[in-house]
Amino acid sequence: MPETPVHTPTEKDRTTDLWSFALRCYSVEQTTLLGLQASARLHINDALFAAYARAHRVSVDAGRWQQVRTDRPRRLLLRVRRIRQRLQRSDPTRSRVLEWELDLERWDLARLASCLVGFDGDGGNNARMAAVLSEQCDLSADEVDGLLDRLQHSAQREPN
Repeated sequence: MPETPVHTPTEKDRTTDLWSFALRCYSVEQTTLLGLQASARLHINDALFAAYARAHRVSVDAGRWQQVRTDRPRRLLLRVRRIRQRLQRSDPTRSRVLEWELDLERWDLARLASCLVGFDGDGGNNARMAAVLSEQCDLSADEVDGLLDRLQHSAQREPN
């Protein structure tokens, strides 16, 4: 009797799944995430990515993640975000800049999905990811760890 093949997620599957996970988390935790972005310099996509990896027990290629966090597309996203934040809500160009920012956010998450490399059976990535995120922002590793747990659970809840 032939065995049923095990489905190994493709990069496209992971990209789509990470985007869906991010939307679910963000819809529940938007206020918290935006507050931490403003007050603690947290990059929301990195937090959503780390929570996804934790929730799905997927290993992360740390070198690739570092590259995504520091290369030109991420810098472009941050520049567009700063431009949008400076625009008045009444500015007619603001909606187009916001659309562009969302497109760049989606691209950034797709690039982050390419950092997912395999099953993390022992959960060893958890502490490393919290430490990396802590180094990037003004939160302790324990605070980041708590945030990642919260995001993981938020992805399973409905928005308020």
